[in-house]
Amino acid sequence: MQVTISGSIGRAPQCLSDDRSILEAALAVPTGDGKDWFAVRFSNALVEAAQVIRKGDTIAIAGELTFEPLPDGSIAPSKPVVAVSDLQSCDSPIAY
Repeated sequence: MQVTISGSIGRAPQCLSDDRSILEAALAVPTGDGKDWFAVRFSNALVEAAQVIRKGDTIAIAGELTFEPLPDGSIAPSKPVVAVSDLQSCDSPIAY
């Protein structure tokens, strides 16, 4: 499913294991009752752009949303992951 979301980076992008061609960051999105967290993955041409993102930056992304099982093997809840296809930096922070 294609999504467009914006929020504040909760963790700067980091390499996934030994694969330096994919970076993953945590994105906090404000909701009416708190925050939702998404893992956002940058690959291909967006890896270079993602390397300047820092914790606390506000960004908007578009991409494909999938749900992955948690690392401990449990089925629910699952981890929402967005494979980023478009990235924009936002000038003003989002109020929570």
